[in-house]
Amino acid sequence: MIRVFIIILLFTQSWNSLAGSVNDDLDSLKVKKTSLKEDLKSGNFDFHFRSYLMSTINSGEVINYATLAAGAGIGYTSPEWNGLQFRFNGFFTYQVFENNIRIADPITGGGNRYEILLYDMNDVGNSNKLDRLEELYLAYRKNRVKLVLGRQKVMTPLLNDQDNRMRPNVFQGLSVTYSGLKLKTTAMWINQVTIRGTVDWYSIDDSFGVYSFGRNPFGEPSNYKGNISSKGIGLLGLQYHDQGLTVQTWNYTAENVFNMSFGQVDYTINFPQSTRLHLGVQGFHQFAINDGGNANNQLTYILPDESASGIGAKIGLFRGSHSLSFNYLGINDKGRFLFPREWGREQLYASMPRERYEGAGGMSAYVIKYDLVTPVEGLFAQTGAGLVNHSSMTSFTTNKYGIPSYYHFTGMLEYRFKNYFEGFNLQFLAVNKSAKQRSGLLDSNKINRVDMWNLNFIVDYKF
Repeated sequence: MIRVFIIILLFTQSWNSLAGSVNDDLDSLKVKKTSLKEDLKSGNFDFHFRSYLMSTINSGEVINYATLAAGAGIGYTSPEWNGLQFRFNGFFTYQVFENNIRIADPITGGGNRYEILLYDMNDVGNSNKLDRLEELYLAYRKNRVKLVLGRQKVMTPLLNDQDNRMRPNVFQGLSVTYSGLKLKTTAMWINQVTIRGTVDWYSIDDSFGVYSFGRNPFGEPSNYKGNISSKGIGLLGLQYHDQGLTVQTWNYTAENVFNMSFGQVDYTINFPQSTRLHLGVQGFHQFAINDGGNANNQLTYILPDESASGIGAKIGLFRGSHSLSFNYLGINDKGRFLFPREWGREQLYASMPRERYEGAGGMSAYVIKYDLVTPVEGLFAQTGAGLVNHSSMTSFTTNKYGIPSYYHFTGMLEYRFKNYFEGFNLQFLAVNKSAKQRSGLLDSNKINRVDMWNLNFIVDYKF
């Protein structure tokens, strides 16, 4: 009996000691416990202000354009709870002033091309009700895998935010990303997009033809706007980086319309005295799926027998604060390189501001680029010069927009503030395009295309 009593006594003392320890831990947890309000307050708010002054100066008697836009936005990213996270942001734009951007040129009948994309090209009378909810997604992260469901930004060589006006593209869908030490893989299904220069959200089939749609291979105005059937975009990507070697491959499938494959390999060789040699090659191949979006070849986006391919190359030399590169792009004449401008801006070695190669076949481009980190802290300069040889303006099967061959020149200065004003960036961009052969060109061939200047001054602040 005494032994039983001693055992019970020892057990009771041990239990009380354990209970006291547990209560102490619970009291400690009570002190550390936070509310949902406190958790949400620990998330990150971000702010963005942007103003954009743009002007296009055309040659001859056709009209010129100018406008100043300003806007601001705010966003919020929550903290992670067991891998879960959400984000949203919105932005509004306001027109400060404009000159001619909403009227047709009295000589050619042509409309504005560049400045209107600061606002809403589908509601040109709207100058102050330009707000939209952009990112709105729920994300889940587990180790190196991340899933994002909702409206999100996407950055790939062809499909991207093309953020060079007031507001970018944002895509709605489900993305899955694996980020390893050297390898990153991306898979995404996209069913909606809000497009730079608009405030609305579009289903993928309705996004074809929001921008200018050029001519079809029969020489008639393209009539695919509102006539394409597609459920969405499938995106697959692989990016690999190791010791100066970077490889990336992407595949874009516009369901029922086309498939586009893109690949790029870059290699950097280091030499003494802060000198590096950069070598790169890239290429793409495209073919139609089914009837290219519509069984009627007068209404389809891409003809079933169109099969465009292109190859690009780059050789660059970096030394200290200087960077010089020679860039090339060639596209075959078996079809036109067709990737909706509504979905992004192609990021090719030969790409330069204020023109694209989409819609071209049987063309070649030669571009020199020079970048300089100036002696002034925070000041950067970039220049470019190119020759773009298009097929004939009347070659409907290889020149969708009837663009003449041209010389292309760009100059950019950017200043990034430090210390108290960190987050402020100023940028000035000047672009000139001059026709390679001026004889025989009508004003309608030149307006907003060649023999013109485009000037931009941007004030951007983010925190």
